[in-house]
Order: sequence, then structure tokens, then C-alpha cells
Amino acid sequence: MQIFLSLLALLATLFFAYSLFSILYPLKPFRSRSQAFKGVGGSFVAVLALVTFVGLIDNPKAAPASGTIAEARKTEQQALADDALSVATVAPSLVPAACGDGGLALMDEVTVNGSHELYAAPEGGRIINEKATAALGETHYQQIDYSQRLRRTCAQEGWTEIEVLTPEWLKGNRGWVRADAIRIIESDDAGKRIFVEADFYWDDDTSRFKPQIVTIVNRIARENDKCGEIDPSSVALSSSRSMPGKPVFFVTCGTGATVFNVWFSPDDAVGDASFAAIRPIGRADGAEACEASAKAAANHPSTVSFSRIMDLAYQEHPSGRARVVSSFTAKNGFGLELKYRIDCLFDGSQLIETQIAEDAR
Repeated sequence: MQIFLSLLALLATLFFAYSLFSILYPLKPFRSRSQAFKGVGGSFVAVLALVTFVGLIDNPKAAPASGTIAEARKTEQQALADDALSVATVAPSLVPAACGDGGLALMDEVTVNGSHELYAAPEGGRIINEKATAALGETHYQQIDYSQRLRRTCAQEGWTEIEVLTPEWLKGNRGWVRADAIRIIESDDAGKRIFVEADFYWDDDTSRFKPQIVTIVNRIARENDKCGEIDPSSVALSSSRSMPGKPVFFVTCGTGATVFNVWFSPDDAVGDASFAAIRPIGRADGAEACEASAKAAANHPSTVSFSRIMDLAYQEHPSGRARVVSSFTAKNGFGLELKYRIDCLFDGSQLIETQIAEDAR
């Protein structure tokens, strides 16, 4: 429609120019200058009308329909409703809901100082640990301690209701403790938890190095991207790695099947030791190193045929270790070909253990 009207406007403009020229030099279909003058007037009016109509189509807001007016009024009413507050609003989750007897559901992560029993309600009875009671034949109560992560589900005067977040086997347990038992967990600007002395279990071996251990565990939590979950209460002396006058400690990272230890010495607190996660050897490099180990163990290395596809299995661990398992064939001194299974364990890129067994299948 718009294109058609534009063409008509163009034709009317051409006719206007032709009529104007015919006033000076009369041309057909005009027989006189007066007829040409009338043509000029008529074509001018036509051009003006067509241009105006095309403009209205291009800009529909110039002639709003009743529906558009209704939508405009609705938008204006919505704007007035939004302006009920003169300050910016925040996410609903940042405004705690009411709970209990004048309490607030803060839902933040906390812990406790020491160890405390859980109560069914403020000033109520203690919650019985049904499993421990049945197993030990005497009454035991549910407890929480400094090693656990907790969520404050309701904080009111004198008492706080908590929900257990860790360890996993106690996750979801709920109960009340006195408010003065709660300890707020501090975090840095990146949201990483700041561990303090109260988060650790101190014994005769570790208590002599409290400042160093706290510093190192905080560094591990920030530098090791595989250590998303770290248990500060697990810090202990490593009997296998320590030497007289040179103690070595470890802290446990991860949960479930992803658990691993990070070792350190007190001197690392002021040294330039890096606690970045060890990157495990890749599948291809691991297979190549494992094949070289198979050839080194064979009496006739040139006869070794190592499986890199059918029997090859590769598994890596957050600790930086990786395991390559495969099979190979090799000939003995009589020229008889035998098949073997090989298991290669790597710590980073270093092969630390190889086990070979004859394949009985």
C-alpha cells in the first residue's frame, strides 16, 4: 500500500512539472495556458494529499488507535506503581523472612565454637541420636562441633536453629543451640572462607605450629583449584614423610571418592612453595610412558605389542594422580607369545608404580 501511494505521488509530481512547463509552452493535452494552469493547481493538491497520507502510514503514532491509547494508559499506571519507592530494591533473597518467636531466617553459613548438643526447641529437650543409642545401648544425643558447616535457619533472642551442611552423612539434621555458641564464618573479597585457629583440632604435634598451619591451609584453599572442599580439622602429622627435626603435615581436600591430601611443612608458610593443583598426565602421554615400562620389563622388548585402543583405560584424580591400565603381548625365550595386563600409576607426569600380571583370560 505504501509503495503504491508513493508511485502515485511521483506521477502527480511529474504531471505538476509538465503542467507548469505547459503554461510557458502549451503542449497536449492542454489547448491553452489557462488549462495548463488548472493542471498545475490540481496536480499540486494531489501531490500534497498523497505525501501527507504516506507520512501518516510511516508514523502510526501520529494517529493512535484506541488500543494504542489504552496500552499507553496501562504503561503509565504501571510506572506510577513502580515509583511507590524512592530507593532501589534488592533481590528478595537478601531480605530475611520472619521465623520462630520474633526471629529471622538468615540462611547464612556459620559454625560453632567447641561442641554442643542439639535441642528440639528453645528451652526444650535434647534431640536423641537414635542410631548411636541403639548401637551403644545407652542414650546419646545429637551434637554439632567446630568442624561442621551449618546454616542458620532461624536466629532469635538467645537461641538459633541450625541445619547441618557437612559432613555429608549428617547433612539435613536440624536443631536449636544457644545463640552464643554460633561463630560467624569470615570470607575474603573473592568469597573464599578465611580459616582461623578455632577451625582446627590441635594436638601435641600441630599446636607448636599454629600460625604456620593456619597460614598454609588458607593458601591451599586459594591456590589449589581442586581443593574446593577443605577440612581444617583433618590437619595431622605425616609419620611416613616426617623426619627428625623436619615435620611434614597434611590436610584433606574433597569429599567422597574425590578425597585427597595436600602435604606441607611449617617452613612453607614463609617460603615460595606453590600449592597449585598438580596436573595429571594426559591419556596419550600416560599410554606412551606405560608402554615404555612394559618394554623395559620384557625379555625381548622388540616383541612387545601394546594395546592403545581396545584394552586401554585412563582415569585421573583431583590429587593430580592418574592411572593407565592396558594389555600387551610379548614373546618369551622359546618364541611363544604371551599376554599380560599392566597397571601404571602416575603422580603428575611421574610414573611412581607399575604392576604387571599375566592375563589368564
